[in-house]
Amino acid sequence: MARTKAFDTNEILYKAMNVFGNRGYEGTSLPDLITGLGIARQSIYDTYGTKWELFFAAVKHYMEQKNQELREHCDGLGTVVDKVEQVFTTIIKVLIDPELRLQCFIISSAIEQAPHNEELAAYLHANTELSEQIFYTMLERAVEEGEISQEVNIRDLAQFLVHERIALITSAKLGMDEPRLFGILQMVLLVFRTIQGSKAIDPN
Repeated sequence: MARTKAFDTNEILYKAMNVFGNRGYEGTSLPDLITGLGIARQSIYDTYGTKWELFFAAVKHYMEQKNQELREHCDGLGTVVDKVEQVFTTIIKVLIDPELRLQCFIISSAIEQAPHNEELAAYLHANTELSEQIFYTMLERAVEEGEISQEVNIRDLAQFLVHERIALITSAKLGMDEPRLFGILQMVLLVFRTIQGSKAIDPN
């Protein structure tokens, strides 16, 4: 009869996000994982397989949570500016938290590894498209409700939001401080306020 695992697999994935986020995939050793996860070597092998499989599982776990969070913000109440502000404020608050920011940094490590692994690259590409679609759906509603002109290319606007969201993580990892991170947010909001204040955007 198989023994019941004495640990919460989701909690272990949270810890793995911290370890890989702090050290990067290449810089993380098995002893680092044993210490950071608080479980035995054999338990890691039995539950997650290889170091790569654990890393990929942690990346997916992180992405799934963030996509759910993004949907909730984009489907919530308020104007489109309110929703965008909430999305970006939430991620900045995570990035300025000494512990939570490490989980975000697993994305930087995933991006570094993507050119060397087709499966990971395909997953990240699909996730980017999903994030873009979530933003696009929010922007579609804003057009329908008259917040944004029909002349605005909301597909490009959704891509812009995805880019800026990822760029915040990279900037924070490179040492950008809280005031400058919020400065980026203000520029993103300025784009939306400018769009709202004009009847159309000249595509040329």
